[in-house]
Amino acid sequence: MNRPLFPMRKRMITIITGIMLTAITGCGESPELPASEPVVSVTVAGSETRDLTDEFAVSSEVVAYRRVYIASRLSALVEEVNAEEGVFVREGDVLARLDVRQQQSDLSRAAVLLEESRDNYDRTRRLYEQGAVSEAEYLTVKRLYEQRRAEAERLELVIEFGTIHAPMNGIITARLVEVGNSVSVNERMFTLADMDLLVVRPAVSEMNLRGISEGDEVRVTLDVYPDQLFTGKVRRIFPAADPLTRLFTVEAELMLKESDPVIRTGYLARTLFTADARREVITVPSEAVYRQNETTTVFLLNEDQNRVIKRTVATGVQRDGYVEIISGLQAGEVVAAANLESLRDGTPVRVVGTLRRTGFRN
Repeated sequence: MNRPLFPMRKRMITIITGIMLTAITGCGESPELPASEPVVSVTVAGSETRDLTDEFAVSSEVVAYRRVYIASRLSALVEEVNAEEGVFVREGDVLARLDVRQQQSDLSRAAVLLEESRDNYDRTRRLYEQGAVSEAEYLTVKRLYEQRRAEAERLELVIEFGTIHAPMNGIITARLVEVGNSVSVNERMFTLADMDLLVVRPAVSEMNLRGISEGDEVRVTLDVYPDQLFTGKVRRIFPAADPLTRLFTVEAELMLKESDPVIRTGYLARTLFTADARREVITVPSEAVYRQNETTTVFLLNEDQNRVIKRTVATGVQRDGYVEIISGLQAGEVVAAANLESLRDGTPVRVVGTLRRTGFRN
């Protein structure tokens, strides 16, 4: 993430090393300091140009982008189950069958009645066209025929509902029925997920949401693979906050490669967002910044390297132990990074070391 400017860093090391050597070997050549003015020992650090990023992690779980709940559309006994958890099925595959023998028997009777009604309707229609029967009689016969046809079509549809098909390609992630179970209308029987597209849906606050846009790249870690980092891309940001938590759901697709390990739905995930990135800004370690009342200052080493110069600066964000300097300091200048409370403009100092930052993200 940070891309340190190595030439500047080398120059900075040279400057700081020179300061320390002068402090050690050249003390006798420095102007004499008043005896009443104590010398303050300081470590020093250089101002550098670097990237500062605001990152935060949110926990969620891996889910399939497309997940369907397959429910029964009639009340019946489960007669056959052809799928179980972990099985891949294709669209149209038969997952289960329900006992529809009663409906089939009803359909047989309805078919006989429908045939009779059709014949009667055809005969009556011809007579009506010839003026041999009244309109009322004709409409009565027609209405009976239409009712029996509708009943036969309804029974055909009910029988069709007795065969449970897969609505899409996917993996069965839950089977909730066994042969012999009695299911009711809208009772869930299977859960089917399209595992070709996995997503995470962390919930973030409105303050963090401001720095997130569709298409942003995110990093994802999984508890099951703690040492592996996965890449994701923000697909969409839900338009409304959850009414209870006041958090917004951000959906990010996992950009998986063939070489990646198997990832299953339900795995715990942590999504790392970069909400704000400051590129190539001047920074100093936070230890080098002194704040008093409304004023923020740093203490530069003078040319003789034995006194400090107080300089007022304007600061920006603070991240990973570094503070952004908006104005008041140039890249490459050396500042004191310890005992700042003992320093004033012109305070004599002795350089005793260089502040080295460890554990920050480059």
